[in-house]
Amino acid sequence: MMFGFEENNMPFGNNIDYALVIDLEVDLGEDRTDPSPYNKDNTLAAIGYTFRSLDGSPIWNSDGAVKILKIPKDNYYLKDFIKAMDEATYVVMHNAKFDVAWLREVGVDCRSKIIDTMINQYILNKGIRGKLGLKALAEEYDLTRKQASLADAFKEGLNYSDMSDEDQLKYLYHDVMATAELFEKQEKKFKRKENKSLIPIRDLMCEFCDVLTDIERAGMAIDTTEMHKVDHDYQVEQAELTEYLNSTVKKLVGDTPINLSSPEQLSQVIYSYKLKDKKTWRDVMNIGVDARGKPKRRPRMMESGFVRCIDECFVPTFKTQAKRCLFCNAKGTIQKYKKDGTPYKNTTKCVQCEGTGFIYKELGDIAGLKVNPTLALASAGGFKTDKHTLVELERGQNNQEVKKFLNSLIRLSAIDTYRSSFIEGIFKNMVNSTDNILHANFNQCTTATGRLSSSNPNLQNMPKGKLFPVRKAFVSRFKDGQLLEVDYSQLEFRIAGILAKDEKIKQEVEEGFDVHSYTAKVLTENGEPTDRGAAKASTFRPLYGGTQGTFAQRVYFQEFFGKYSGVFNWHEKLQDEAIQNETITTATGRQFKFPNVYRTKQGKASVKTQIVNYPVQSVATADIVPLGVIMLHKQLRERNLKSLVINTVHDSVVVDCHPDEIEEVKQVASICLVKAQDEAEKRFGLDKFIPLEVEMSIGNNWMEQEDCNA
Repeated sequence: MMFGFEENNMPFGNNIDYALVIDLEVDLGEDRTDPSPYNKDNTLAAIGYTFRSLDGSPIWNSDGAVKILKIPKDNYYLKDFIKAMDEATYVVMHNAKFDVAWLREVGVDCRSKIIDTMINQYILNKGIRGKLGLKALAEEYDLTRKQASLADAFKEGLNYSDMSDEDQLKYLYHDVMATAELFEKQEKKFKRKENKSLIPIRDLMCEFCDVLTDIERAGMAIDTTEMHKVDHDYQVEQAELTEYLNSTVKKLVGDTPINLSSPEQLSQVIYSYKLKDKKTWRDVMNIGVDARGKPKRRPRMMESGFVRCIDECFVPTFKTQAKRCLFCNAKGTIQKYKKDGTPYKNTTKCVQCEGTGFIYKELGDIAGLKVNPTLALASAGGFKTDKHTLVELERGQNNQEVKKFLNSLIRLSAIDTYRSSFIEGIFKNMVNSTDNILHANFNQCTTATGRLSSSNPNLQNMPKGKLFPVRKAFVSRFKDGQLLEVDYSQLEFRIAGILAKDEKIKQEVEEGFDVHSYTAKVLTENGEPTDRGAAKASTFRPLYGGTQGTFAQRVYFQEFFGKYSGVFNWHEKLQDEAIQNETITTATGRQFKFPNVYRTKQGKASVKTQIVNYPVQSVATADIVPLGVIMLHKQLRERNLKSLVINTVHDSVVVDCHPDEIEEVKQVASICLVKAQDEAEKRFGLDKFIPLEVEMSIGNNWMEQEDCNA
């Protein structure tokens, strides 16, 4: 172990294939929860590194030495460190996106192939969630060098620069050596016959990691004035909706206090039905046991069966009930006891007399809206009041007052969510920003399929449409610039057709058939009025092994699989493969494990949804889209354009276009995303059975965009 930098000890000119293993330490500002380089209060404190030979040749620090560059004290030596990075076969890091972002802040740009040991482990886990932190992996792999708990020191308010040189080196030494040893053990796993197909996927994810660093670094420009206006309008609407709902509830139930956030109380207001007897419910719904003797899951209800359940299982009246003490009749929470005499948790005795008994006292009947419950999905505990159920209820209403009440509930819930998740989240993550740029995080290793997720805030779920104008505050950083969004057209549908070799899907794509309009037509004809936009979720339900809820959806499933028999047969093959091997391999070589999978009494795999979902979603959004983004990012840099890739949302890419480059960027973006299919064929052998297409829209902000297809 050593401090400083000795130029004659670098492996220059030795023709050795080596990996440069790196770890960084950061001095945190006041916000100790945010170590990113985009927080102006944070600074890079030190770079620790070591070398690993890939061919067994000796390297100067083969004894395990870790070098340290203290920033900015040792900035003079960065030029030699950069040379070592550029000549390395691999540059190895754990959570590379974080380290690469900080290196770029001090002028170090890695040109060698990046290997992220966190991504390595994610790939090797094959879809099974597990801990990916360095400390956890050091224990899992029984590494010689365990990660020291630097996080504990930070929690106590200690900064890296506050430590002695010896303590600093200790932490970096353990982190760097643990990463190096982990890399070596992971490489042995990748060389196994059963894992060789994972290497191209690993390489793609690590390459994409580098590009995502630039996307995060570029960030999205925010018009804070517009964002405050949107938030103010939301607050006004919240107050109006709350006042309307409370006044309506009071008309229905009188002075009885009702909490509309409580599903039980809300169901009383909406339905005015109460479950009679769970045993009757189970009998009517024919819930028995499966082949293993375990209770069957409650089946979805036919309309006729639902009506029969209503008649036999529910009392058409609800009474509000308040707990009262058996001894003093005082209102309040009392202590309840189990049969063995021990008290239930989280309850207290009567505050008046500490009595141990209680009774229920009826306060009065609630009239409620008396909404037809046959339109709702019920559970053994009563009727559901979630967003999906409320939307279905609202669509089926003819009474305009009832429609307005349900609409108001849905809208109020949505506004609460979007204010807390997006507006407040955006302002929170821009608190240390000096240029009104939002640097969100993109996460590669959080979903089972490899599909990106986003946090701080979640840009993947940013709402669309004029009802939720949050996107209007996302603007170009360039004067007179515009935001270009490029979307793949029906990407999942086409990928499913490619993987299944479905001739009908191929024919309809060539003819320009609109599958979403077809879905809406089938649902509407079977009693479930649906427009094209709302039909998209139902379109993908059969592709992803979704459940068949309503009568209309069951009809659609039958028509879908009757029409696209290739998809149906492919789903059967996937299930057979999973049951036989407990693993499936996608067309790009990505693998997913399904331990303990079994065939149900109905002949389907016990985890059918995941088995048929993962291949489509992973190939489409974890393989094809990243290839397109990588190619576009590379082209913008090679052409020395000022325009920047600033976001990717599932099957789309957002580019901040300089006003002088708009037409060129449109052309380049369209070509790159379509050519991603050629690159997938080259890297993975993915068949081009069905061609991919893109659609483009552009505007002054992320909400108000117009089609600009060539």
